[in-house]
Amino acid sequence: MSAETAHTTPDPDKEDLEQYVDQRLFDDSMGTLADHTARKAALGDERRYAILFLLWEREEVARKELAAAIDDDSFDLSHHLGELIDVGLVARTGAPEDGDGRQTFYKITHLGRQEIDTDFRNITGSDPSQ
Repeated sequence: MSAETAHTTPDPDKEDLEQYVDQRLFDDSMGTLADHTARKAALGDERRYAILFLLWEREEVARKELAAAIDDDSFDLSHHLGELIDVGLVARTGAPEDGDGRQTFYKITHLGRQEIDTDFRNITGSDPSQ
C-alpha cells in the first residue's frame, strides 16, 4: 500500500463506524449502510423474499396472482408489498399492454434483481443469466 493510499483511506478508529462503512462500501453509489440494512431486513420475512423471487422469475406479476400464490387470508399482502416498495426492491406498475388495466401489477427493481441474482449465485453456484 502506498503512503498516498494510506492517507486517503478512512480509519475506523478515528470516526463513526457506520460512516466508515458508508465511505468504504457505498460511497453514495448505492445509498447508505442504513438503506442496505433496511433492504436486508425487508427480506428477512420468508414470504416477502418469496414474493421478490417470484417477481425475479416472472418480471411482472398482478397483485391478484401474488395473493393467490400466498393463499393465506391472514397475510397482509398490501403491508408486505409496501415494505418491499419502501426499500426499493419492488415497484408498482401499470398493467402490461395485454393485461387487465383494472389490476395493480408489481415488478422487481434493479436492486431487487441484484439481491436475488447474488443469492442465486451463492446458493446454486451457477450464473442466474444462463
